[in-house]
Amino acid sequence: MIDKEEYNKLRQDAWNKALHSFGYGYIYTLRGGSLSKKLNLITFLGIIIPLLIGAIVTTYGVNSPLLFYMLWVAGPLSILQLAISVWAVVNNWNSSFAYYLETSLDNYKLANDYEEIGKYPDKTVIGLKTQLEKINVLRDNRDKQDNRYPLKDFEKRRGMRYALRKYKRDCAGCNIKPVSMRSSDCGVCGNF
Repeated sequence: MIDKEEYNKLRQDAWNKALHSFGYGYIYTLRGGSLSKKLNLITFLGIIIPLLIGAIVTTYGVNSPLLFYMLWVAGPLSILQLAISVWAVVNNWNSSFAYYLETSLDNYKLANDYEEIGKYPDKTVIGLKTQLEKINVLRDNRDKQDNRYPLKDFEKRRGMRYALRKYKRDCAGCNIKPVSMRSSDCGVCGNF
């Protein structure tokens, strides 16, 4: 005989963990996107400045007055590019970017795995517990790794709003089902 109360509680736990994993995946995706733009800017400036100077020298010669003005523009941009590059190296942006991509994919996969359990659970309590335990081990490992790059409170609220919107659930704080990503005054799914 199946214990319906325990069975339903386990399924609800799977759905709750799917929601949280999806929210984490979203936040790390945002972080990765932000770093991607910065890394692309560094790369662009590192290529375009020498390329423009070389093109002017090749086209107009070394004595071109255009080269003089180009160097006046390129000098400060080169200094800016160098400063940003140093900052990126010191803060390990490339590693962080790779990690954010990895963890966002893992978190989305965990969300999908929990959803599958919520939608198509084993028919027994023991089987359902086993399904959850397998994914919980992966979730625990991911959480331990993600602690190296902890989320800020406003990011957690943004992730919660995104996940609540995806799963069409009411917020526990404001009892509203979010339909947009516009921030509200809620302490659970807003103020970001």
